[in-house]
Parts: sequence; C-alpha cells; structure tokens
Amino acid sequence: MTGPDPPPAADDASSDAGPLDALAAEWARAIRTTVYVAMSPADAQGQLRELAHRLVAALPGAEVDTDAASDAGARLVAMGFTGPPSLSRTVELLAARLPGAAEVPLAGRVIELLGALVAGYTAALREQIFEQQEDVKRALVKSWRDSQRDLQASETRFGEVFNSSAVGIAISEPGGRIVRANPSLEAILGYASEELPGCELSELFAAEDQASLQLRYQRLLDGLDLRFRTQFRLRRKDGETAHVYLAVSVLYDTEHRPQYLATMVEDFTDQYLLTTRLNYQALHDLETGLPNRQYFVSHIEKMLEVLDPSAVITLLHLDLDGFSVINDGLGHRCGDQLLEVVARRLESVVADQMNAMVASLGGDEFGIVIESGDSVPAAGRLAEAVNTELAEPFYLEGIGVAVTASIGVVQRRVGGTEPAELLRAAGATLRRVRQQGSRQWALFDADTDTYERVQLRLAAAMPGAMENGELRVDYRPVVTMQSRRMVAVEAVLTWQHPEFGALSAQRCMQLAEQTGLVHAVGRWLLREATEQAAEWRRQWGDRAPPMIVSLAAAQAQDPDLVAIVREVLHQTELTPTGLQLWVPTAALRAVTGMPAGHGGAAAEDNLRVLAELNVRTGLCDFGGGIGGLRCLAELPISAVRVAEPVSQQVADDPSRILSQSVHAMIHIIRAAGVDVVAFPVDSEEQAACWPHVGANLAVGSLFGEPSPPQRVEPLLDAPADR
Repeated sequence: MTGPDPPPAADDASSDAGPLDALAAEWARAIRTTVYVAMSPADAQGQLRELAHRLVAALPGAEVDTDAASDAGARLVAMGFTGPPSLSRTVELLAARLPGAAEVPLAGRVIELLGALVAGYTAALREQIFEQQEDVKRALVKSWRDSQRDLQASETRFGEVFNSSAVGIAISEPGGRIVRANPSLEAILGYASEELPGCELSELFAAEDQASLQLRYQRLLDGLDLRFRTQFRLRRKDGETAHVYLAVSVLYDTEHRPQYLATMVEDFTDQYLLTTRLNYQALHDLETGLPNRQYFVSHIEKMLEVLDPSAVITLLHLDLDGFSVINDGLGHRCGDQLLEVVARRLESVVADQMNAMVASLGGDEFGIVIESGDSVPAAGRLAEAVNTELAEPFYLEGIGVAVTASIGVVQRRVGGTEPAELLRAAGATLRRVRQQGSRQWALFDADTDTYERVQLRLAAAMPGAMENGELRVDYRPVVTMQSRRMVAVEAVLTWQHPEFGALSAQRCMQLAEQTGLVHAVGRWLLREATEQAAEWRRQWGDRAPPMIVSLAAAQAQDPDLVAIVREVLHQTELTPTGLQLWVPTAALRAVTGMPAGHGGAAAEDNLRVLAELNVRTGLCDFGGGIGGLRCLAELPISAVRVAEPVSQQVADDPSRILSQSVHAMIHIIRAAGVDVVAFPVDSEEQAACWPHVGANLAVGSLFGEPSPPQRVEPLLDAPADR
C-alpha cells in the first residue's frame, strides 16, 4: 500500500479526467493495497499514468511495441509494486481497459502487449530477487565466518535475514539432507513448520528434473562451479508442481571445505501460468479451442520442412453455409455453441489421419490440413465426409439445427510449396465455390485461378485508375432501325489499362462492384455524361440527342439517387428531358415478380420520382419473364434494351421457339408505347432480322463503336453507313 490516501475528492476528480487519467486512477486503486510503497498516492498515480500512456501508444502501430510494454513491467518493479497480487491485478485491469483506451478492437494485440509486460515484470523482479539473494548469501557467509568470533550476534543476524527473506532458503548438508528451511520455502512447497528439516533435498525435485539437478549440485561440491542459477520445477507437498528459479552456492568451513549448500528458491508459478495462458490465447481461438490462423500457418510450415518433398498435403478451407441465419435468428450465444460443435465434429472427421490439424480461421471459417497418404480419402470423399458429419442435427436451446459447408480444396506436393500460397489458393477456391450455392466443394484449378487473380489485380488497381485518369467516358449512338439516324447517345465507361488495353463498360462496372467503388464510379460517370450532354445542348439546341446512362444495381437502389440526379442537373444546367437513366431489371424485381432483395422497393421509388422530374427511365437488360413484365406494367418505363443473351439467340435463329416468343413479347411492349432497343447489333444480318421481331431502336458496332464525343458529333446530321 502507498502512503496516506488523499481525500475522496481526488478519486472524483480523476473520473472527470481523460481516459488515461481514469485508467491511471483505477490502476492505482487496484494495486496500491497489494504492497507498501514509499510514495504518495498522487505520485504513484502520476507514474502509472505515464506507464499507461506508453502502453496505449505501443498498440496502434504496424507491430506492437513490445519493448515499451517490457519496460513498463520493469518500471512497476522499480516503483516497488511487487506484492503477490500486483501483477495479476495489473494484467486483469489492462486486459479490460486497454482496448477502449487505445481504440484498438483487436484482442490479439492486447494479449501480445500484456505478454511483453509480464515478461518485463518477471525479468526485473527476478533480477531484484537475485540481488537480494546475493545480499543474503553474503550475509550468510559473513554470519558463518563470524560464528567463531561472535556466535550469538552472528546467529541473531543470520536468523533475522533467514526468517524474514521473501525468498525460500534451504541449508543442506553436502549429502543432501536439509538442515534448516525458512518460512518462505515452507510456504512455497506447502509444508508445515519443521517438516522440511531432515528431508532429502532431492525428494523435492520434480521427477523429470532430478538427474540434471543432482549433477549441477555435484559440480558445486567438486569445485567445478562456484554457483549456479537456473529454472527448475519442484514438487509441492500436495503433488502439484512449483515453477521456481534456483540460486545455489556452497558454504565453506574455515579450512575451505564444503560444509553446507545454500539453496535460494524464487517461486514464479503465478507468472508462469499467466504467461502460459497468454501464449495459449495468442495461438488458439477462444470460442472453439482450436488453433488459430497463426498456429495453423506455423504447423503447415513445420509439415513442409519435415516431410519428404515428394509427399502430398491436402488443405481444406471451409465456410459454413447460412451461419448468419442461426447467429441472427437464435442469438450469438447459440452461434458460439454451434461453432464449438462444428469444431469437435471436424476433429472427429480427421482423427485418424496423419499430421492432421483443424483450425479456426476466423468467424465461421475453418481450415484442415492433412498429410496425404494411402489412408486419406480422395478430396471429394473427404469433403462429403465433412458435410455428412455436419449435417447430423444437434440441439441448441431445444431447437434441432444442422449446417453444411462450402469447401475449397488444394492438394500440393511438399517440394516448392509455400504456406502463404497454399492458403491463398484454398481461399480463392472457396470464393469460387461460394458462387455455386450451398454444400459445394471444388478442387483448386490453376487456369481459373490465373483468370481470377487477373480480375482481383484489376479490381485492386481501380482506385488508382480513377486517380490517374485511366478511366474515361466514351459515347455510342442509339439509332432507329428504319432510318438509322441517331436519336440518343449512350455514355459508356472505358478503362484504358496500360497492360490489358481497353476494358469494356460491363467489366469496369463488375470491378467497381468488387472494390466497393460502384457508387463513386457511377456518380463520376453520371456527372461526366451530363456535362457532355449539356455542352451539346448549348451547341446544337433542340437537335442535341438525349444522354442515356446505364446505372449499376447498387446505384438504382441508392436512397440518395434522386438527390444526386437533381444536383447534377442543377450544376450542369441540363434539362431533365435531356437525360435518360436505364437500370438492370434485377435491381427492381426478382424473377418471381416480387421486389428485389432489400433494395428493390427503394429502386422502384427512385424511378417513380425521376419520372415526375421528367427524367425518362428504361430497363437495360430486359429478358422478359414475370419480373420484367411487372416492371413494364407498374413502373414508368419508356424503353427496354433487350438482354444480350436473348438478342444473340434471336439473331442466330429467328425461327426458334425462343425467338418467336420474344417476337410476340416485343410486339406487346411496342403496343404499350415502350421503345425496344436491340443490342448488340454488329452485322447487317443482325440488323435485317430485328425490324421483323419488332425492335425500333438499335445499338451496336454496326452503327458506331464507343468513341470520344468529337467522333459522335458528325452522326447528328447523317445516317450511319450501310
């Protein structure tokens, strides 16, 4: 405990201070009663605030500053907070408070920091105790040497040091029989007073350490070592193990013959258990008890090091299907119980396999690695075994549930395989499997992976492409099928990639959706196209064609879409009739005709308000079906562009049933006053069939490729070339 406590108002004031002051005040209250420290509460709190500041600053960087945490642990020892509960209370408090004070959500970083603090504290405390041990040893030596001159005074001094030392001390004969043991040693080993004298010192050694310890003691008696300090395990009276540091030296008689052995014992069992627990938490998932990703990677590295290069290992990356349904529907506690059950069942699937490990890779994802051999099932049978085991119902709060998993499988020879690449390949395969539905699995495919890596590389580079001007807006004409005169212009997004060349609008928007840039890219496209339409309107007046902009589904469902369109029209001074917005049918209605997902209703509201503003709207991938027809019947749609796969079928064989059904549907649409745009029309043969089908407008390379605005302007006054 520290000096006299300040008035209660001091604690009240600390609660009104900043997070560090509050943390320091709570820290001081937690440990000031654990040991007497010769400083005022205010001084103690001030120094603890400085330590708290260093610990908070050590968390947010790329790597945790473990040196700062280790220094903080040593500083606690220097301040005198070395009582038995001082460290445990410090760790409990900081584990609960540091994430909030540092605004860092990752528990793993706090565990790493606290581990370093415990290590620094333990090292400093050990050094302090070693210094005490040296003092004790010197006092012992002096006492024994002075015994001939002043036996009574020497015994008094020795007894005081011996009995009051916080370090356990045993005085033993060279043969090993304990002559005297102090109260601290009795407390460490759980013996009552007078039980230790007469015992053999070796009986206190843990069985696995006996041989090596006896050898170290014998080297002292033989004069080969002056002393030794080491970490060993002792056996307590109750059979438990005490983890201790030993410092042993020889006490010589007046003729310099070994007379006694002085064994100093420092108990660090609490620190050892705490460090062990922190290390376990750093390498295991706390919910399932499985190894975490870090431990999993380390295990794979060891497998690759020790196995023959020709051996094969199999890695499975699993993701539970519909986990959010259970987690959200039954609660997070049931979700956690489910993960624990899944962990045990996955372990049972591979229990008989060589070098198998099941790990938690975060959330509802798991990893399994197996050394492939004759007893290992083929990838398909292994995946099926996993799903069969998981599909067996189990009960959570009285409700029977079962799950399935999507699984990506990679099999590689050990030679030349890197752990990071193995995990990446499994993750990429799992992403592809998820797109196929539930309870699916797939083996890694190198060709598919190469294509997907290019896609991911492009997606990652898209933000930079916006910044450095690689994205641009081109324009292509929309013409009448009868006269082939341009009646509108469609804005088309193009990415002029320095390595892959020009990327199509469809591919650009797919990449934008992957990277989360769809709103930013879509707004930029809308603004650029509207500014160009306004410029043409200023140059040509009423002869300027309306501008068509095709929106992504996310844009169509954006609650801010109407406000964005209003703002763009206002800033560019373009009249609403000069702009047409086309949206995907799937953004509005599902194939059943019901509103699409969570955003379908919002998208419909957007189209109705836009129509009230005199902004015409259309469907840009119309394929018929109940969803599309209900859109035409219930929404203010002025044009539809036939979906490309449907257009291709009609152009390839107009006599097929599909073509005939499209023909009938288009005539119904045209009778309702809705324009029908054929897309793509790239040849005269395609152009010849569409008027018979009923389309009155067309877009395609036959009438003009996407081009800069200056190449579109001449089409205002002349029909396209035949």
